Amino acid sequence: MNQIDKAIAEIDEQGFTIVRNLVSGERLQQLQDSAEELLHTISAKGIDGKAVEGRMHKGTFGVSRAFDDIIIHLTLLGIVNGILDADRAAQYPHEAEMNDYLASLDCQDDGIKCNIMIKDNVPREDIRAMHRDVAIPVPKHHRPVVCNSLLALDPFTEAAGATCVVPGSHRRVGPLTDGEQTIPVEMDPGDIVVFDGELWHGHGLNTTYDQNRRCLNLNYHYRWLDNFPNPKLDPSVWAALPEELRAIV
Repeated sequence: MNQIDKAIAEIDEQGFTIVRNLVSGERLQQLQDSAEELLHTISAKGIDGKAVEGRMHKGTFGVSRAFDDIIIHLTLLGIVNGILDADRAAQYPHEAEMNDYLASLDCQDDGIKCNIMIKDNVPREDIRAMHRDVAIPVPKHHRPVVCNSLLALDPFTEAAGATCVVPGSHRRVGPLTDGEQTIPVEMDPGDIVVFDGELWHGHGLNTTYDQNRRCLNLNYHYRWLDNFPNPKLDPSVWAALPEELRAIV
């Protein structure tokens, strides 16, 4: 089984997979530098209940070409296309209800689109509550409609508030129960976690005083989900993009 097929099988089974060393060396340093230039301060909740200066950047595709090659990275796209492959729909329950829902939408485009943003879990920042990435009026568990990913730009450690997940929860029908066991997704810079948007996930406390936990968030989804818009580019910028990139943004 090759790397892409193995990753798809892991997402099917446990809801997520980690690809080690997707980027490294000089290219990783460039990503870190570009992300740092764009991050801006926001108010975030701190561990002790006080506000801290969090950081993020939304609408990243509209202002930067620094991450375009990651959006269309062959390994990442291979995994995403496998998870969101409509030909696999028959494997999942509730496909009749899914088709009825899609027929009710103004946009029924089942092409895949990517939206990107930059996130930073700063020192002393509080948890991000457990959640799923999208809610549609189709009974669970239905086929994936979002394939999300986080490319680590800093170490993802439990102390620094790594993303945490409940393995297998993408197949849950109901909500999580109190005291549900989560595991941290620990990664080195350049690793990426790819997961079904139905997987329950959040992030832990950043208990450190000096360790940021930056990441590039690449969210892949069907175009009929219109709640992940990308900013419009100047026509001359758009025309200069590679065809394979234009096809997925």
